[in-house]
Amino acid sequence: MLSRNRYDQVIDLAVELVAMSPAAVDHGRVAESLRQVLECPTATFSEVGADGVKGLGWPETRLPTATMTEVTRRNMERHPLIQHYVRTTDRRPLAVSDLTTMRRWRSSAVGSDIRSVTGFYDHVALPLLSPVGTMRAFALGRPDGGFTRQEREFVERLHPVLVTLDRRSRQARSPAAARLTPREEQVLELVGAGLTRQLAARRLRVSVRTVDKHLESIYRKLGVNSHVQAALWLAGSRARPGGS
Repeated sequence: MLSRNRYDQVIDLAVELVAMSPAAVDHGRVAESLRQVLECPTATFSEVGADGVKGLGWPETRLPTATMTEVTRRNMERHPLIQHYVRTTDRRPLAVSDLTTMRRWRSSAVGSDIRSVTGFYDHVALPLLSPVGTMRAFALGRPDGGFTRQEREFVERLHPVLVTLDRRSRQARSPAAARLTPREEQVLELVGAGLTRQLAARRLRVSVRTVDKHLESIYRKLGVNSHVQAALWLAGSRARPGGS
């Protein structure tokens, strides 16, 4: 069980994240808040994409950007979490121990390298939205082991807030970001609500091929690769002041 104090910290963090101004959000502030709530000595953020590799670490005096970027670069092709997010559309929070045994991880060169830099073996990742072939994720770990089931549940509940916050921030910093047409929003609402492409087409009185074309356009504009990610974008855009 989390103590009452830590429970209150989690609630306060959720409220703080929701209240953040999109343009003012930075990874360091979010990572530091997560680190304190979950009582972790360090928090990291790694990004693997078309523009290269980036790694950040907090507290910054212990994990400078150059160090985290280098450890991410040399391990990205063998790290189970990085490879899982890069190769799939899965963007759930996961721990290393969800993908491999701790015995195998501790004996691996990658696990030892991560441990030497961050101070922990097992760690939980909180991925942000990104297309297949890329990854953007926070990671939190403790030298004394993994997280309890209750702590994992809190991480999973905070995760959608982080995803929405990150999306809002990226939109706010990209004035030229594409906007969906009214018809694209209709398609996304129906598919996001659980309707199949066939049922969505019937509801809109168009062909399935037309629905597919709308979905392709939506994914391209938003930089996502699933209707779930796109639906999260739409829900967040309407929650903002002035949203449609």
